[in-house]
Amino acid sequence: MFYLFLAVFCSVLLGFIFKLFVRFGVDSFQAIVFNYLTCFCCGWLHLGRFPVTNEHFDTPWMPYALVLGVIFISGFNMTALTVRYFGVTISQIMQKMSILMTVPFAVLVYGESSGFGKIAGFLLALTSIVLVNWPSGKPIAPETSEKNANRLLWLPILTWLLAGILEVLFVVVQKEGYTDMNDPTFIVAVFGSAGILGFAMAAWGWMNRRLVFSWKNVLGGILLGVPNYGSMLFLLWALNSGLEGSFVFPVTNVAIIVMTTIGAVALFQERLSRVNWIGICLAVVAIGLISM
Repeated sequence: MFYLFLAVFCSVLLGFIFKLFVRFGVDSFQAIVFNYLTCFCCGWLHLGRFPVTNEHFDTPWMPYALVLGVIFISGFNMTALTVRYFGVTISQIMQKMSILMTVPFAVLVYGESSGFGKIAGFLLALTSIVLVNWPSGKPIAPETSEKNANRLLWLPILTWLLAGILEVLFVVVQKEGYTDMNDPTFIVAVFGSAGILGFAMAAWGWMNRRLVFSWKNVLGGILLGVPNYGSMLFLLWALNSGLEGSFVFPVTNVAIIVMTTIGAVALFQERLSRVNWIGICLAVVAIGLISM
């Protein structure tokens, strides 16, 4: 459970750092690129050696690492945009509702435990997704009008979808025993592939002058990268501790939702309607039922 607590703490920090990007004018895409390069360097320091060698390209987990790298950088960009236009709370809610994909997959494919609580939880979770994204009649984030919120609803939905696919692939790697989850080599390779792809895209933008390089984007990426590495490492260690994925993901997610909501309202004065709050409460209840 200690690893779960550390994973939650690091994940909550990520949402708040994204919020600060908007406040200080940090380009989220460039920061995300340097974030993944920072994660790779953290893994390098952690392992005490260069993380990826030629032998690793023949391992069964390498294709998953490459695919996850693409999902990582795509998902992180969707998260940053969702934070910008809908706020930290809704961004985290949509990510954590990824359990609507993860838990059924773990139960149906790998025979993890199920029961009435999980079924009821899924129904409540579906309802909560609708309520959390229900237009409030006033901006959810300062720069988001009701019209824009309706037009940009695909952002939180895509954030949810990518988060679900990511967790499902992690369950596959863990259940199939493709790698030792206590060894960070796999997750470092994922970060490396995301960093290489992102840097190539950023370099193209710099050359075409569509992006402007700034050291504050580098600093933002470093600040984001350290807790990001920690969040994934501690989550993998929690999965490898003998806990079921259908337990780890819901319990982690409900804690992140509660802590993020309290922090977003207290620190950033995010405004949520009564319907949004009902949705958040239902999400907490749903995740709690699923974890039973």
